[in-house]
Amino acid sequence: MRGKAREERETPSGTQRWRCTQCGTSSVRKRPDLTQREQLREFVSWLTGKHSQPEIDGTQTGRSFRRRTAWCWEIHPALPGCDTIFHAVMVDGIWIGSWCLLIALSDTGRVLAWQWCSGESTAAWSALLTQIPAPAVLVSDGGSGLPSALRQCWPQTRHQRCLFVKCRVS
Repeated sequence: MRGKAREERETPSGTQRWRCTQCGTSSVRKRPDLTQREQLREFVSWLTGKHSQPEIDGTQTGRSFRRRTAWCWEIHPALPGCDTIFHAVMVDGIWIGSWCLLIALSDTGRVLAWQWCSGESTAAWSALLTQIPAPAVLVSDGGSGLPSALRQCWPQTRHQRCLFVKCRVS
């Protein structure tokens, strides 16, 4: 079909089909990037949703879903390095099962860094704080280990307790 005029058509499933107007042969161009994008969308939908693998897959076992999306387990999300100095940074720890996820947010709500750990220790908070430049103010719920990590990593940064948490606990 090289060098000859082509005519656009679609297959019954809606895939773009190209047919040569000279010889009548047709072909479908595969797009691995679009296939992977759809598989990742399907995987994230299952991961964050309430449907089981068989329900998403439309089968009894969900085996084909697992086969199609097995590569998604190998994705390791990473944030680009943060060089911007923010006026205020908010930090918090979230327990997910037996692991703790420490998160740092900018005053605009942007996720700046995260750190997986086994607990809110000084070492864990230090690992999080060293990933971003020191702000003027750090807002937190006053969790354990954070005050000493703050003194070690960002001695000039002022620490403010979150008023919502403070009022809720009082």
